[in-house]
Amino acid sequence: MKYGFIAIVTFLTFQLYAQELPNILLITADDMGYDDLSAHGSQHSQTPNLDDLAQQAITFSDFSVSPVCATTRASLLTGKHFYKTGVSGVHGGRDYMHLSEKILPEILKRKGYKSGMWGKWHTGKSEGYFPWDRGFDEAYYAELYRHANSFGFFNGDKVEHNEWVSKVVTDYALAFMEKNKAQPFLAYVSYLAPHEPWLAPKKYTQPFLEKGMRPATANLYGMISEMDFHIGRLMDYLETSGLIENTIVIFLSDNGPWWDSSNFGAMKKDEWIARNPTKMNGNKGQSWQNGIRSPLFVSWPSRWAPANVERYVDVKDILPTLMDIAEIKTAPDSLMEGESFLPYLNGDTEGVNTRFTYIASHNVVSSSPHFNQWTPVDHEVKSSLRLSSQPVGIRTEQYKLLLNPAADNEKYPKAKDGWALFDMQNDPLERNNIVNEKRDVASMLKHKLSCYFNDILNSENSYAPPVYLVSNVRPSIVNGFGPSSTRGNTTSEAHVLTNLRDRGDYAHYDLNVAESGRYDIYISQQDTDSVGLLIKLSTQSDKLKYEFNEKSIQKIGSINLKKDQDYFRLEVLNNNSQKPWTAINGLRHIFVVPHKTEFALKDLAIPN
Repeated sequence: MKYGFIAIVTFLTFQLYAQELPNILLITADDMGYDDLSAHGSQHSQTPNLDDLAQQAITFSDFSVSPVCATTRASLLTGKHFYKTGVSGVHGGRDYMHLSEKILPEILKRKGYKSGMWGKWHTGKSEGYFPWDRGFDEAYYAELYRHANSFGFFNGDKVEHNEWVSKVVTDYALAFMEKNKAQPFLAYVSYLAPHEPWLAPKKYTQPFLEKGMRPATANLYGMISEMDFHIGRLMDYLETSGLIENTIVIFLSDNGPWWDSSNFGAMKKDEWIARNPTKMNGNKGQSWQNGIRSPLFVSWPSRWAPANVERYVDVKDILPTLMDIAEIKTAPDSLMEGESFLPYLNGDTEGVNTRFTYIASHNVVSSSPHFNQWTPVDHEVKSSLRLSSQPVGIRTEQYKLLLNPAADNEKYPKAKDGWALFDMQNDPLERNNIVNEKRDVASMLKHKLSCYFNDILNSENSYAPPVYLVSNVRPSIVNGFGPSSTRGNTTSEAHVLTNLRDRGDYAHYDLNVAESGRYDIYISQQDTDSVGLLIKLSTQSDKLKYEFNEKSIQKIGSINLKKDQDYFRLEVLNNNSQKPWTAINGLRHIFVVPHKTEFALKDLAIPN
């Protein structure tokens, strides 16, 4: 009886403690600029719900993310610099977060949190890397950039919706919060708006069309309006359910704005100027402020009064801040680099800010042949990287030093011998390069930049390409466009591997195999250019030869794989193609199927 009483007391104590922990609603926009809010001076954006949130929240006026989406999301989920997580780009295998990383939902689970995410994931897209594999109790992986009639995968099962994606992810989040409102939850709502192609429901675009806007800008601003409406639904739910007082709401964007859309073309100069009233330099993909400055709103009505914080913080600081709030004292990874800004949230904004951020993006620069933003950074490439070639930088609260900044606009300050230094407190728009006037500061920051660059190179998982998990009970997918290394003419693109044409050209894929055995191998290609190409597929212990035909999916044979670490090497033996310069111009996937297992391609999780 005594032990039963103790158990009851322990359970009730845990329940009481769990109820005191705040819920977390984490909302991210996709390619939304700092200026894309009416509260921040936009002439055109209609964002009443985000404006209301800003009025109720602690807003940060000097908050930075990375210049592109996958890299920001890796830092958000790990509290680390994204290169160290393996993420170094946005597609082609460079957007995979290393499987050793312990991320936000796994960390919060230690305090009893239920976690869900819906929308854009972009930190891995094969078995083991999906959000349901990485600690989320529920997840909807939305197809990139399908705005109308959203489809994707819900906890691994393919689902389709006759709805716009902003509505779909919001509906999932609302149902999850209602189901889990009796315990602390993390709801990560990851909108795809306003990433191109710009497209929104007519009810949201029509007001802008009636103002005389072109369809391009009408759809852009319509996407923002639609997202804002659904954020309003989330906030209304928190109010009506009584959860608002004990829910932390966080809103940010993953990078700055982009000016081009695949369905409407580029914005005109006057439209771009109107979209950026603060007149910051740059855009998405660049390290100028308009590429990396993001809104950050943090609200917890029962604890914090609305305020504006002018101290510098970075996206990698969000995870340690949430750990601090949840009283998770021990970091799961001693290499976590972010710093909690809970003191700023509690009103203590004095003191020295020791933060610094290594600014980088998907533009890793290598002299290796055919290297581009999708090429894997293998050990050979990694060891050849030189700081002097990289478009990188370092930011402290006072200063920002850039090396090889983008110079595609004549109005941007010119770098001097590759360097540009800005006093961010007195020149936040980066108008005056003071690298020669502040030589001591520049020298100190150059040294710090060099040390951190070398730290990244020496980090075991930095830039690491994916390792594909191979199941012995169901078909597995190896993304052909995401190899771990390439040689010869082989060229990586965002969603295909191209240019295997001459003898010796190859692509190498690292595998982790569940069980030793024989597996059937299928390959999918985007076109017919590989007809007549003779290849060899090798593993640790086996090999097969095959000549490609015109079929989009073709079985190339069966091969033995060993348990745990193994590999595929796809190598050209002979080219009898009539298109020798584009052979395998569209290798997309390698399907690995336990021998003699029936499978239907339509049932496989093959996300974009």
